[in-house]
Amino acid sequence: MQLSGETEIAAGRKLVWNFLTDPQQVAGCLPGDPHIEIVDERNLRVTAKVGSGLFKTTATVEIELTELTEPERARASATGAVMASPVTATGTLVLEEIEPNLTRVSWSADVTLGGMLVGFVGMVQAPAQDGIGRTLECLKARIEAEAAS
Repeated sequence: MQLSGETEIAAGRKLVWNFLTDPQQVAGCLPGDPHIEIVDERNLRVTAKVGSGLFKTTATVEIELTELTEPERARASATGAVMASPVTATGTLVLEEIEPNLTRVSWSADVTLGGMLVGFVGMVQAPAQDGIGRTLECLKARIEAEAAS
């Protein structure tokens, strides 16, 4: 499943980078009441509630930051399980300075669902895209508030 998007944030690229690469800042905008454990400088463990209705469960995901090219590009890979089915993902974040106080954030993710989740790809894609979009809008608002102060 391919997911992607972009947004422009009214802040300098360095400030945007600092927010988007800080797990605690990102956690404040994630759904599912996440708990983030920082394993080391490149590895995180995130536990959060995922899904809705009958398909609501708690998932733990191991995330490895595979590339950090400050302040322009980050890549990560993730592995976990949802309802005893494997989930893997790779993602890329690109920050482009348009003006000194305007940054374009482009992101993409390739998510693979395994096990019984394979049959639900069509049902999961739109909510996942929407959830990522809402998370980025929350982060955008926080970053722009910080830049304005």
